[in-house]
Amino acid sequence: MERAKALRKAQTDAEQRLWSRLRANQLGAKFRRQHPLDGCIADFVCLEHRLIVELDGSHHFDQHAHDAKRTHALESLGFRVLRFWNNDALERTDDVLEAIVAALAESPPPHPNPLPRLRRGRGSEASREPSTRQATENSPLPQAQLGGEGWVRGRGPQIAGTHAHKSASDEVANARVSALHLRARLYALIRDFFAARNVLEVETPILSKAGNTEPNIESFTATFIGHVDAGSRERWLRTSPEHAMKRLLAAGVGDCYELGRVFRNGESGRRHNPEFTMLEWYRVGWDHRRLMVETCELVRAALQLVGRSASVVERTYRELFVDELGVDPFTAGIEALQVPLAEFRIDATGLGRDDWLDLLITHRIQPAFPHDRITLIHDFPATQCALAKIRDGDLPVAERFELYLGSHELANGYHELTDATEQCARFERDNARRRERGQHEMPIDGRLLAALPDMPACAGVALGVERLLMSLAGTDDIRGVLAFPFASA
Repeated sequence: MERAKALRKAQTDAEQRLWSRLRANQLGAKFRRQHPLDGCIADFVCLEHRLIVELDGSHHFDQHAHDAKRTHALESLGFRVLRFWNNDALERTDDVLEAIVAALAESPPPHPNPLPRLRRGRGSEASREPSTRQATENSPLPQAQLGGEGWVRGRGPQIAGTHAHKSASDEVANARVSALHLRARLYALIRDFFAARNVLEVETPILSKAGNTEPNIESFTATFIGHVDAGSRERWLRTSPEHAMKRLLAAGVGDCYELGRVFRNGESGRRHNPEFTMLEWYRVGWDHRRLMVETCELVRAALQLVGRSASVVERTYRELFVDELGVDPFTAGIEALQVPLAEFRIDATGLGRDDWLDLLITHRIQPAFPHDRITLIHDFPATQCALAKIRDGDLPVAERFELYLGSHELANGYHELTDATEQCARFERDNARRRERGQHEMPIDGRLLAALPDMPACAGVALGVERLLMSLAGTDDIRGVLAFPFASA
């Protein structure tokens, strides 16, 4: 008990942030902080719903076995356990709360002892009605965020005799149908847009023997169980069709685009779904500035589907920071970059200079972009080159751009790198950063490296289709434009 009291007095910034949103029944359920449970001290626990919320710092990167053992011990007591990184609690607080609210709406697990509990399974919705209604009424999040379709539908019969519930379900269903029609219209527009410009639609593999080395993106894996002669057993679901499309460019396919599903592990919430649709295209002989203009033309054409228009503002990365924050992103020290973020109390562990620049965009600059404006940002710091060329100068810049519609980042484009040696070095630097973070190293795409010398000079861009649909539909919740979100897929 004394240790629990001491931990309450020495909460981390992330724990303080989350506790400020959990305390005093704000989610319709009573949570306790640093609560002793059979030798463990849980960060946050709701005894009524038998739910534990744990926050993990960067030291947990290499403690998977310990965390799994602790989770198993808590589950053996009849609790469900949700785990989040500290930075998620600080930077994506609403997404964390959304996951907690969705868990509260579920029926508690059966307790290990034989005492009778609520019936579970088919026909048991009525027994959960009071706690579900309470979580909905008292939640600080909009009701549409409470787990999407999965928290009410897809679990057998609905709550009998509740007209309001039926109306709400009908409203959700109608919104989903409307979103599907909007998606179909957008797909038709995209295909017409590129057909008029003689850009070929292609299709590339979803599974690959190589993965994405980018440290901030995690991939899903799959295991092939056929004969070993067929190829590598370990496969990665693509996070982008980029590598395969570049191999097609090297083979001489010319201008091309792909509209298809991609997958990113660990990204789920109001603005993220682990699988989503990406539009990616390449223009031979173009640079990033020319492709930026075409990307803007496509987005403005899409806006016309819903009778909207948007003004356009173009700035270099450096101009954006100087104009908005009075900070030079190329020369300012880390301490100067941290000052505008002080109120967010971000855990600095493991964060480098580019991480702080990204946080300034997501926390300070991006949220202030006007709703009816397209913002084009180009010529990034060379340290953020990814797969883009670097243009030499007094301050070298990466020849890449990003497009925002309102506060939504929609597209990311490059003047593509064709130097295989440099690209291999960047992949290796990515894996070195992964090692530093305790992440899994990714197999480097040797086939892409072999193809790069034959790839023509070109520019390429990836656009998130769901992000565009969210803007067209006027919603900040990605689940509103999906047929079945991750929780109910």
